Amino acid sequence: MPGLKVVCPSNAYDAKGLLIQSIRDDDPVIFCEHKNLYNLETEVPAESYAIPFAEAYVAREGKDVTIVGYGLMVHRALEAANKLAKNGIEAEVIDLRTLSPIDLDTVIESVESAGRLVAVDEANPRCSIAADIVASVTEKAFGALKAAPQMVTAPHTPVPFSPVLEDLYIPSADAIVGAVSKTTKPAMAA
Repeated sequence: MPGLKVVCPSNAYDAKGLLIQSIRDDDPVIFCEHKNLYNLETEVPAESYAIPFAEAYVAREGKDVTIVGYGLMVHRALEAANKLAKNGIEAEVIDLRTLSPIDLDTVIESVESAGRLVAVDEANPRCSIAADIVASVTEKAFGALKAAPQMVTAPHTPVPFSPVLEDLYIPSADAIVGAVSKTTKPAMAA
């Protein structure tokens, strides 16, 4: 919805800073929390601080591929980046933090350096943040791309109720590694 700001932190530090920014903002803000992040521990200062909207965070630096995500998917992307590093591929992981407004400048800068993009999103592939990122990068940095951008999303199906099927539904680190392998030449073994 135009006019709404949307926030989706990946850790407690960002949650506090973005929540303070949301409260201070004069416009409506939708604050999304992923229930699977509640048990993760992060150092959080006692003093007040705010994290500006539309300021993505580079969670891991790398030169070979850009992996973009938010919320829980940042942790899956970092797990994938660790696996990729064992194969000599250095992935830059970008945590969007806010989905509206979105920090495309950080994403574009990274893609212009790496030449490869994997957008990770727990949502369905149609009308998702991953689709928006891929479209925006293709529009604004097409000449920098060395390979077709890849999306790692949930399948285009309803969310299953079974915990076993739910685990298969949510994008995994291995699925991210597989998408990265499609962007690299020669293709790496997953």
